[in-house]
Amino acid sequence: MKLLTVIVTMQLFYSKVASVEEVGCVSALNLLTDSMKLLGVRVLHLLAVMGFVGFPSGLGAQTLSEMLTEWDPAWPQRAGITAVGYSQEQNYALDNFTIDFPVEVDPTLLLSEIENDVSQWGTKADFWILPFLNVHAMVGMVDGQTGVGLTPAAVELIGTDQIAVNYDGTVYAGGTTLAYGQEWWFLSLTGIYAYTDVKGEIESIPSWMIMPKFGVRREALELWCGATYQRVAERQSGVFDLDGLVLNYDLELEAEEGWNAQLGFRYRFSDNVLLTLEAGLGNRKSMTGHLEWRF
Repeated sequence: MKLLTVIVTMQLFYSKVASVEEVGCVSALNLLTDSMKLLGVRVLHLLAVMGFVGFPSGLGAQTLSEMLTEWDPAWPQRAGITAVGYSQEQNYALDNFTIDFPVEVDPTLLLSEIENDVSQWGTKADFWILPFLNVHAMVGMVDGQTGVGLTPAAVELIGTDQIAVNYDGTVYAGGTTLAYGQEWWFLSLTGIYAYTDVKGEIESIPSWMIMPKFGVRREALELWCGATYQRVAERQSGVFDLDGLVLNYDLELEAEEGWNAQLGFRYRFSDNVLLTLEAGLGNRKSMTGHLEWRF
């Protein structure tokens, strides 16, 4: 019965996510919000069922209420504070481009490769509500650059070979992790929503990520592989001054590739201190470092 509930929940959730790709930004956000609400209701229903019937032997056949109030010392330390560092490089795809030319111009005649580099650092707090359910929130600073390459025709016309926008701001993020494992292996699924409040010529940037992982553990070391799906949109605007001819432009960008692969490890120096390093591979390259204190 529990397995059937999970399957139905995941089918409903992914059918919603698939439909997001086909609608506008506002509709997509509404669909995503509705999907997360639906998933939350299903998860709560599943937890309620498990609270009545108890857990498998891997968790000592404990009920939900027992897990909330009687934390097993063999489980992870329940709360954590983490110093986070993150850097990322990826290509963007053009979603929309307008410029105040006297005549209509095909954007592909003006723009070529679009690159984005981001670095951020901050502090994350997390808490294991249940041995398989973690919630977390982060706040930090972000520093980035988006470079929009121009074609030879555009260089001849505009007089520059790139539209480069540097920005910085504050990033706020929140999410949850579902995890399951046995003595030597584990599975996890993490979802994160982030909002970057940017200073300068770029509008604030929303993004969300989904990260499935499979890993193995041996004593103090954990190793895993996985993937990250990232949906991000960026909008920037500015002015070209061509010897007195002022042209306003507006760019809307999105990640060129949604998925990339992940490899990572975590080393436990003690029950309280852990170090995590993770690398992103493929079209989006990233590096993440966590120094974690649990209590």
